[in-house]
Amino acid sequence: MKTISTLCLCFSLFFLHPVTLAQTDYEKKNNIKITLLSLMSGSTKITYERKVLPKQSIEITGGIIGLGFDFLNHNQSKGVLGRFAYKFIFPVKNHYPLDGWYVKPELAFSAYTYNHITGEMDVERLAVSRLAMMGVGGYQMVKMWFVFDIFAGFGLGIGNANLCNYHHGFIGLNSESLLTLTAGFKIGVAF
Repeated sequence: MKTISTLCLCFSLFFLHPVTLAQTDYEKKNNIKITLLSLMSGSTKITYERKVLPKQSIEITGGIIGLGFDFLNHNQSKGVLGRFAYKFIFPVKNHYPLDGWYVKPELAFSAYTYNHITGEMDVERLAVSRLAMMGVGGYQMVKMWFVFDIFAGFGLGIGNANLCNYHHGFIGLNSESLLTLTAGFKIGVAF
């Protein structure tokens, strides 16, 4: 089921390719992106970005925790995540509205349950909810219809933590710390 969902997601992103070729570079004010590293850690994140003002855009991310390939063995996590950011773009070139370096304040929230092994073969299901406010910087490259976005940031997080401190949208330094970190890259299409 996970493989079919992932293939459908990739197919739908690249299905938009013929639509994007009909537009000029100046008209491409929207992006749809997926976070590839999240697929390897057991969650799927899809991001929609829209230019709202010159050199500014909003970015909304939604995700399903548990829909992906959990190579990091996060104990069968299941839940949802969301992110909202407002980007300030410093363009390198003038012909792509969403191309260039950027900074963005971002709110990230994740709520999920996971299995915790307490003793010899005793398993309990624990619930986690965590909110983080981060400052993130990065670079987004747009070439015709293809988008590549690389980012990193840090901030403060509140809420309860799990034992591995990975919250499927950001990482906590440890369970007592308020410091949160995020990094990754996204690929997608511009239209």
